[in-house]
Amino acid sequence: MKLNLIQKQAIKHVIGPCLILAGAGSGKTSVIINKIIELIKICHYHPKTIITVTFTNKAAYEIKNRLKKKLTSFELNTLVISTFHSLGMKIIYQEYHLLHIKKNFTLLNESDQFKILKEIFFFSIKPKKKILKKILFKISYWKQKLLQVKDLKKKKYEKSEQIFIFYYSKYEKYLKLHNMLDFDDLILLPTLLLKNNLTVQLKWRKKIQYILIDEYQDTNISQYELMKTLINVPSNFTIVGDNDQSIYSWRGAQQKIFFLLKKDFPALKTIKMEQNYRSSQCILKAANSLISNNPIFLKKKLFSNLKYGPQIYLFEAESEFEEAKQIINFIYTHKNTYNLKYFEYAILYRNRYQSKVIETELISHNIPYTLNNEQSFFEKLEIKDLLAYLRLVLNSSDDLAFLRIINVPRRRVGINTVLKLKEISLKYNLNLLNTCIFKNLLLFFNYKTVLILNNFFKWIFNLKKILKKTPEKILDIIICDINYLEWTKKRLKDLDLFKIAVNNINFLKNWLLRNLLNTQNKSSSYFSDIIARLVCGENLDDLHQESNKSNTLQLMTLHSSKGLEFSVVCIIGLEEGILPHKKSILLKNIVEERRLLYVGMTRAKMQLFLSFCKKRYFFGEILKMLPSRFLNELPKNDIFWHKKKYINSNFFF
Repeated sequence: MKLNLIQKQAIKHVIGPCLILAGAGSGKTSVIINKIIELIKICHYHPKTIITVTFTNKAAYEIKNRLKKKLTSFELNTLVISTFHSLGMKIIYQEYHLLHIKKNFTLLNESDQFKILKEIFFFSIKPKKKILKKILFKISYWKQKLLQVKDLKKKKYEKSEQIFIFYYSKYEKYLKLHNMLDFDDLILLPTLLLKNNLTVQLKWRKKIQYILIDEYQDTNISQYELMKTLINVPSNFTIVGDNDQSIYSWRGAQQKIFFLLKKDFPALKTIKMEQNYRSSQCILKAANSLISNNPIFLKKKLFSNLKYGPQIYLFEAESEFEEAKQIINFIYTHKNTYNLKYFEYAILYRNRYQSKVIETELISHNIPYTLNNEQSFFEKLEIKDLLAYLRLVLNSSDDLAFLRIINVPRRRVGINTVLKLKEISLKYNLNLLNTCIFKNLLLFFNYKTVLILNNFFKWIFNLKKILKKTPEKILDIIICDINYLEWTKKRLKDLDLFKIAVNNINFLKNWLLRNLLNTQNKSSSYFSDIIARLVCGENLDDLHQESNKSNTLQLMTLHSSKGLEFSVVCIIGLEEGILPHKKSILLKNIVEERRLLYVGMTRAKMQLFLSFCKKRYFFGEILKMLPSRFLNELPKNDIFWHKKKYINSNFFF
C-alpha cells in the first residue's frame, strides 16, 4: 500500500511522545510496521530495545509475518512483539526472586479461579456461581486498580465490602501456597515492582528505548501504569488507538486513559489518520453519522476515495426465524451474482445465543460456516487433560492440576479417596502430590490405594527428571505411559470426534516442539515459560483457528469482529434490549453500544446488511420488539428499507 502524507508523518515522528488516532481501516498496521523499520534502519535502534505491545497473539503474528521481508532474521527474532500480559510475564520471569515467587509458577485461567474459590469454600457452604463471579469480579477490579489486600485493610469499608476483602485475602493465600498467579497478577506485580524499586525501574528503562502500543483504547488503568513506568526520560513512544472503537469497558478499558496521556505527557503530538482504505463512501457516511451522536471527544471524521457503493440494506423481519431465512437468501443470491467466496461474508450479532437460529438455517441449506466464538482450544477436554499433566510435572504444588488428572485415565482413585486426601493435605500443610507419599497414609487407606497413590507420585517425579534432560519428549511419554489415545477413543465413542481430538493433540505437540527447537535453552524453566505463554495472551486459539481456516461463512459476535474485515457484513438484531443491550440501557452506557455498532459497520468493504425483528421468542414467550434507536441515527437516503420477503439481485452494487 502506498503511504499517504499523514501516514508518513506518523512514521517519521520518532522523537518524543506520539499519539496516532487511527480510524477504522486507515492502515494503522502498515504504519506500525513501517515505523519499526524506520527505527531500526534509519534511526539505528537495536531491535531488542524496541517493544511493540499488541492486544492479541493474532495481531502480533500478523506484524511479525509482514516484517519478514523487511528485516533480517536476526532483527526479527530480536524484536519484542507481545501482548501486555506477555510483557508483564517477561518481567516477572526475570525478577521473580524480588517478587518472592518460584519461577515455575502456574498461570491460572478463569475456570481455574472458580475452582480455587470452591476450594476456599470447601469446608463451609456450597456457593452459587453468581456469588463466585461477584467475588472474582471484585478481586480483578481491585487488582486492576493496583490494590493489594494490605492496601484495602488500611481503609474502612462497609461490611458488604469487607466480605469481598476477606475472600480476596483467602484467595491470595491459596495462590501463594500453591505458587500460582492469575492474569491480573501479570500486570499488577511488575507494575508495583517497577514503581517501588527504582533500581529495577532504571534497569528496564535502560533495556527499552522505544515503545509502540497498538489498540490503545483497549488499555485499562493498570496496563497504562505499567507502560508509564517503562517509558524512558525522553518519552520516546508511539501509541496507536481509536477512541471510537473502545468497546471493552467490562474489561476495565476507559476513555480516561486518553486524558491521562495528555496530562502525563504534555509534549504529546497527536496525529489523526482519517482516510479509510476499506469501506465504501456510503458505509463510511453512515458510520460517521452514527458515531457523531456520541459526546465529541478527540473528534475525527473518516473519509474514503473509494466508490460511493450501494445503499445499506435494512430488513424488517416478523421473527428471528424469518430474519435467518432472509439473511441466508441474501448471502446466497449475492454470492451467486458476484462469484465471491463464503469467507468474504460475515454475520455479526450482539449476543452469542443469536447464532443458533442462523446456524440451523445454514445447516438446512448445506452452507459451510465457522463459528468464531466457539469453545476455546484450551477448553477442549484433551487439551485441558494434557496441560494439567504438564502443569503438575512443572509445579508440584498445583493442586488443581492434580485433581483434574489423578483419575484421568481411571486409576481407581474415587471421590472419597480424593476428599480424604484433601483433608490430610490441609491438616498437615502438604500439597496433594506430596500427600500421596505421606508416611501415615496406611492409617487412612487400604494397601492397594496407598500403592496407587505412591506409584503416581513416583511416576510424576520421574517425569520431572525426563523434563530436565529431554523436554521435547515429555508429552509423547505422558501420552504413551497412560495410554491416553486409547482411553480417549473409548471415552468419545465416536470416530469423527476421536479424529478431531487427535488433531488437537498433534497441534499442541507440534507447537510445543517448534518453540523448543527455536531456542538454545532446553531447560525445564524455559518449558515452564512456554506453558505459561500458552495460557497467557500468546495462546494457541488464534493460531489454531488460522490453521483450520477454510472457505466458510463467518459467524461471530460484534466484539469478536474487531480488527477484521469482510466484503459483505450482515448485522442482525438491531432492536432495543439487544443492540443497545438491555444492561447498557439500564446503566445508561449507550455510548459504548453505539461504538460497538460502529465497529461492526466499519468491518464491511462493499455491502452492509442490517436487520431487526418485530417479535422474538424468549424462554417460551413471544416478546414484541422495538427497532434500535441507532437506526434513526443513520442517513435515511443511504438506507434501503426492505419489507418484502425476497431480495432482488438487481439491488446490489
